[in-house]
Amino acid sequence: MDLYSYVSIESFVRGCKESKTPETFTLHVPNLLYAKSDEVIGYGLSLLRRSIVLHEVRNGVKQEFSKQNIPFFRENRRMLIGPEMEMYALSLYQNLEIPSGVKEKDTSCLRLTFDYGALGEYSLSEEKYLLRCKYNEEENLNAFVSQMKWEYDKFFYDEEHTGFKRDSCFFSMLCNACLEVREPRWVSEQEWRLVQFCDPVEAEYDFIGDNLVPYVDYAIPFGCLRRIALVNLSENSLTYSALAGFLQSIGLAPDRYLEGMLEE
Repeated sequence: MDLYSYVSIESFVRGCKESKTPETFTLHVPNLLYAKSDEVIGYGLSLLRRSIVLHEVRNGVKQEFSKQNIPFFRENRRMLIGPEMEMYALSLYQNLEIPSGVKEKDTSCLRLTFDYGALGEYSLSEEKYLLRCKYNEEENLNAFVSQMKWEYDKFFYDEEHTGFKRDSCFFSMLCNACLEVREPRWVSEQEWRLVQFCDPVEAEYDFIGDNLVPYVDYAIPFGCLRRIALVNLSENSLTYSALAGFLQSIGLAPDRYLEGMLEE
C-alpha cells in the first residue's frame, strides 16, 4: 500500500542537503496544534466534550458538579492540559487525489509516495506512531462515551483547578481526539498521521510566514520513499529538470524516483 505526503520543493531539497544521518532526508514536522486549523482540531474535541455531557445526563450529575466546561487547553497556550508533551504529526493520505489543505496553498509542491510497510517499520524503530484517522462520527462518539464510564471520576474540574488521578487516561483521550478523529466529510482523503510526542523544551522553533511554530525533525530513510512527483509539472518544467539534476547530485537515480521519468 502507498501513502502520499505533500511538501514544498524547498523543504525537500533542504532536508536532503541538511540531513545528518546517511541515507535519509529530513522533514521539519510542525506541532499538530499549530499546523491544523481550529476547525480541524476542534471537531474531535467537540465529540469528547459531548461524551462528558452524555455521561452526566445518563448518570444524573447535578449542574453544580458538572465537568462539561473543563478547559482542554492551558491558559494562553496552544497546549493540551495534562503532561507537558506536544504532538507532532506528518500528514499522509491513502487517496491519490490532492487533499483539501494542499489545494488551498498557492505554492508548488512535491507529492512523496511512501511504502506503508517500510514507513511502519521506521515508526517502530524511531518511537513514532503511524495512526489512521477515523471518520465515523457515531463510532467515535460511542468510543468516547464508553471510555468516559471509567474515566469520569479520574479528572477534576472547578473554576479554580483542573486535575487528574495518577491512573487517569484523560490526556490520552484528548490526544486521540486531536490526532485520530476527523469529520466524515473528509473520509475520501483517508488521512494517516506519523506522530511523535515531544517535550516543548526539546522542540525546535522557526517561522512559517509570520508565525513562530514549534517543530521536530524526522530523518526518514530513502528506503521508505517510492516515488517523487512535482504536482504542477506542466507549469514548472525548469524546476522539474533541476530536481532531476539535484537527485543525481545526491546519488538518487531520477528514473527510479521521479514520476515522469519512470518506465511504465
